[in-house]
Amino acid sequence: MKTVKVILFFISLGITLYMSYYFICVQYGTGPSYDWSMYFIFWFWVLSAVLFILCDLWLHHRIVRLTALGVLTLVYLMSFEYYLFCEEYGHTIFQCTEKISLPSINDFSFYWSLQGLLMVYLLLAIGVSHLIRRRKELLAKQVNTRQHSSPND
Repeated sequence: MKTVKVILFFISLGITLYMSYYFICVQYGTGPSYDWSMYFIFWFWVLSAVLFILCDLWLHHRIVRLTALGVLTLVYLMSFEYYLFCEEYGHTIFQCTEKISLPSINDFSFYWSLQGLLMVYLLLAIGVSHLIRRRKELLAKQVNTRQHSSPND
């Protein structure tokens, strides 16, 4: 059962990363459909992030959380390279008769803030989980010392 939980966790992480990619993907042409598509993509991202958080709470495994945090960190760093590429070529490239729009700094800022939210969640989950585990260990140690120090009747 734990293997199924881990697989669902990483599938939900992959879906969340895939949905967040659409905030900084290349746009072909122009039109009013772009605004509506970004609106729907944002809500799909929210849905996938909620699914990711629920899978994480269901799994509750520190090593898997650290692995997901490492993956998010690598994706975050790779997006900086992509940002530098977009800055180098400007934000609009004309190829043949079709306009190709690269993402702007606002798109990247939004993308980085969404990825940052997931990273902060994972860091908080790891920290709180560690503190709860540590508190349980301390309470168990206190109970054991009380039982050994009290005289048996």
